[in-house]
Amino acid sequence: MKEDYLAYFKYSGQEVENGYLDLKKSAEALNGIDSLFRFYINKKIPELSNINFELPARVRKGSWETLIPENIGQWIAFILGTGVTTYSAAALKEMAKNDFKDKGFKDLFKQIVKAIKWSIQIAKHIGTTSKKTFDNVLFKEENGINFIGIRNESGNILYVPKMYLELFSELPPQIFNKLSEPIERERELYIDFSEQNKNDKDDTSEASIEYEHKHIFYQEEEENEILFPELEHGMFVELNGHVTRGNEKSNTIGFLYKDHILTCYPEKGNIIEHKIKLFTNCLIRGYIDRKDKKGFYIEKRPRIKFIELVGTEKEDTQQKLF
Repeated sequence: MKEDYLAYFKYSGQEVENGYLDLKKSAEALNGIDSLFRFYINKKIPELSNINFELPARVRKGSWETLIPENIGQWIAFILGTGVTTYSAAALKEMAKNDFKDKGFKDLFKQIVKAIKWSIQIAKHIGTTSKKTFDNVLFKEENGINFIGIRNESGNILYVPKMYLELFSELPPQIFNKLSEPIERERELYIDFSEQNKNDKDDTSEASIEYEHKHIFYQEEEENEILFPELEHGMFVELNGHVTRGNEKSNTIGFLYKDHILTCYPEKGNIIEHKIKLFTNCLIRGYIDRKDKKGFYIEKRPRIKFIELVGTEKEDTQQKLF
């Protein structure tokens, strides 16, 4: 029998034996799932980040589930049709139209679920959600997909599709807090696709967070303060760090500096010129940008408009990835 959902987030175990989760934990879990989706949506298609959409939840004997609808694209297409969004409407409505051909929104949400699953696999492999750089990585290509092999402290290797490793490198460390808070010894979290949506070449097996791994995903919130206040708007800087990702669509790179990812964009040209520097240590030269979209100097996290990005390590097999 065909299932009418795309993917599930399920708490299972003796503590939900009859399908119940208390209201507070249910609300926190739903909020946590919503936060995860909006983080990835903002990375993939920022225009969608402010669109409200609902995710249905249901209880069944032995589990509490949140289900991502098979027709999620039709839900969002309906919202777009009401005129809620006025900017970039033509492009978004074209996505909605494509969704009826198994493209567009459905593909977007499949990518997001895969990214969440891979993020859990990576975090369990290395024991943290905070690690953003990986040394002595390996590369391989299978079925047209570039995989990066990352080692943990035991020397074991996990191969991850390049796109999902880049997204992991930008995850806020606390983003799994609300989703992992309900996890107990007899209440564990499972995430996967419905049977008819499984087995994509860039997917992984069912992801799970057990009680023994809860500490990896549940972290104390950081104080809401200005990051690197000494880096003032307009200041010229030379900083040593690590390039964690590149986004050709937004023409930006992620630059790891003192355990924080800074968004950087070139003063001139395209980041594709710097693709061989992905996952390498670099010196960045440029100017601090703390203006928000309205032109006010209130940005808590600085960006860098860079004029030069210089590799600080020897050329190696990194280039094979490209």
